[in-house]
Amino acid sequence: MTIKEKIVSSLEKYRNELVALGRSIHRNPEIGGEEVFAADSICDFLSARGFRVTRGLGGLPTAFTAVFRQGSGKPYRIGFCAEYDALPGIGHACGHNLIGIASVAAALSLAESGLKESFEVTVIGTPDEEGTGGKIDLIKAGIFEGMDAAMMFHPGYETQIHMTSLACRTYYFTFHGRNAHAASDPTEGRNALDGVMLTFTNINFLRQYLRDDVRVHGIIKDGGRAGNVIPDLAVAEITIRSVDNNYLIEVEQRVMDCARGAALASGTEVNITPFGNFYEAMVSNKLMEEIFRESLDEAGFIDLSRHEEGLGSIDMGNVSRVVPAIHPSLSLTPLMVPGHTAEFSALCDTPEAYEVMMTAGMAMALTAVKIISDPAVQEGIRLEFSKTMSR
Repeated sequence: MTIKEKIVSSLEKYRNELVALGRSIHRNPEIGGEEVFAADSICDFLSARGFRVTRGLGGLPTAFTAVFRQGSGKPYRIGFCAEYDALPGIGHACGHNLIGIASVAAALSLAESGLKESFEVTVIGTPDEEGTGGKIDLIKAGIFEGMDAAMMFHPGYETQIHMTSLACRTYYFTFHGRNAHAASDPTEGRNALDGVMLTFTNINFLRQYLRDDVRVHGIIKDGGRAGNVIPDLAVAEITIRSVDNNYLIEVEQRVMDCARGAALASGTEVNITPFGNFYEAMVSNKLMEEIFRESLDEAGFIDLSRHEEGLGSIDMGNVSRVVPAIHPSLSLTPLMVPGHTAEFSALCDTPEAYEVMMTAGMAMALTAVKIISDPAVQEGIRLEFSKTMSR
């Protein structure tokens, strides 16, 4: 059997178990940092098949690595990132059940490919992509040090091999005012909620002067407790995004000025604190993308794209700045079914979605084989990464 035939055989052998694993994670959704069932399920599955599993990495209880090493000498080290956190209230509406198990499928079939070259494949369990960005904490903990390449796939309604993303940072704007009776003594109060509402108003006026790639959006986390009490505390959670890391910093300052002006106008005080990690914009390795595109065709992928899908923010962007990486998106449907909706969550638990998951796993495994078996390709990937990061 050829290496490709062995990969296909391995995926067919484990197909039912892999689909069942993806389905069980979908039907037991856990929000970021609480993905105990998902992480344990993946770890137990890989441990039983010869992977060396280490749990609780980088201060994250549900982070893990599962490692398989082949051959002697210095191995080529390749990582498949697994995500498995769900969204509050709507479950796996970003398809992380598919992402996580596609990476498992890729690693397992690569381990059983019969490839003679020395390599080390790692499934990197990365919690809370939707919240604080678990990959960033794992970068800080050194989990990606010494890795030669990393990849994952993402489901959507458009196939995008060259994936870019929006740099992103979230802040809490906490306004402090003074309580008073809203009817009998309003002049004694300083309304913290006014500060929050004026902040959103100021941001809306700011939008005309921002670049088209910028997104500023948020919610009111706390607006008071009773309608007849002027609130002395109000909190807004606001996220700022841009395709440009540097421009994002400029926009952050302007949004903060919106809040400071609101505090001045409302007679309140504002404290601004960051929430989670700074998501950097994705820098995809083009040579790896070309190899993945070729491998995706070999895996028999049928592109269902009929619509253009916009950009979000991903902590894989941070990974792409410490190791050559790709993050392609594959279409699950010809319909426009946006992510982060109940409809997309339902789509991610269908036979069609699990077929794309398995195809993505095969394409990633084939991509890894081509990289591991060709030193010239390895050098090309490394040189491209070095040049990109030096700019």
